[in-house]
Amino acid sequence: MNKLLNVGDKMIIINDFFKRRKEAVSNQMELIAKDNNCEIVAATRFMGQKTLQEEDLKDKIYVYSPYQYPFKIIKHLKFSYGIIHIFEEQPSKFKEIVFNLTRRPVYVSLYRMPSSKECEHLKKYKNLKGIFVELELHKNKLINKGFDSSIIHITPTPTKFERKKSDKIFDPNNINILFASWNMAEGKPLYDRGLIYLLELLETNKFLYLTVILRDKNIEDFVEELNNRKLANRVEMIDVKTDKELEKIFEKCDFVAFPAQKRIVKDVPNSLIDGLCKGKPVIISDVLNFSEIVANKNIGFVVKNGGEKINLNISKENYEELSNNAFEYSEMHSKENYVKIIKKGYVKNGRI
Repeated sequence: MNKLLNVGDKMIIINDFFKRRKEAVSNQMELIAKDNNCEIVAATRFMGQKTLQEEDLKDKIYVYSPYQYPFKIIKHLKFSYGIIHIFEEQPSKFKEIVFNLTRRPVYVSLYRMPSSKECEHLKKYKNLKGIFVELELHKNKLINKGFDSSIIHITPTPTKFERKKSDKIFDPNNINILFASWNMAEGKPLYDRGLIYLLELLETNKFLYLTVILRDKNIEDFVEELNNRKLANRVEMIDVKTDKELEKIFEKCDFVAFPAQKRIVKDVPNSLIDGLCKGKPVIISDVLNFSEIVANKNIGFVVKNGGEKINLNISKENYEELSNNAFEYSEMHSKENYVKIIKKGYVKNGRI
């Protein structure tokens, strides 16, 4: 495979977390690092996650415990890196000091609307050469906070799959919704991530079925909800092992949903992008900024005010229009386009 990027200098990508094949931002980090002289340095965050796995080390991916992580960043930065690319999670004085001491060009990827605190933090990076954001709204916020527009690049969230429209035939009497953003680690996840909303939708629409992709084993509360609502026979829970398995599940569904009730994730959920790239309309709440694009491009349904019920009782013709719109829109979300824009950002600094 040809190099997606051709970076002359050694690169390092740094993030506060990483989980291979299980987490969206981690997939994006790997996509940039693929076939390049690049290391990924990150910390563990997920339940049962192990550090320094042999498979990761072969690909120059170093995942440390949260306690080791800060010290290991310093150790890795002792080597000669031409580019430091940070996937910013939380601002910290530590990052500001360490990355300024390196005197090397710093690039930052953001995947949420930057807060005022985050903007002030970014301004403290003395060698900041580029900022990658996912939406025009994010770019405008940075410009309003005083950042030069020439260093801000919009990078549409990439799909992890081959972009190919599914040939599944839509049956309005048997509609399958896919929820592929499972993470039960914090807060009130069943409510916050929109699963309760989807179960309520199933209760009032007997033609709807739900498939849930599991990321971890913390499912007791969800199973209890299914039993209490007598929905166990209309909800399938799947723990996939490979990307190929996951891709087939996306191809078999009708809609991909993430009706989050709180802004707890990326503004552009990767599961929705993966669905669009298969021609699947999406269901999203207006809590997330990506909902504006969904409405304007007519590529799915927007749950308004966080929880208003949507009407999925639609004809084959209406569904096909949504599906065609979804697939057409998804072109910008290919892996190739994502890497092309990242490369363009590096080129502006003369690093390639």
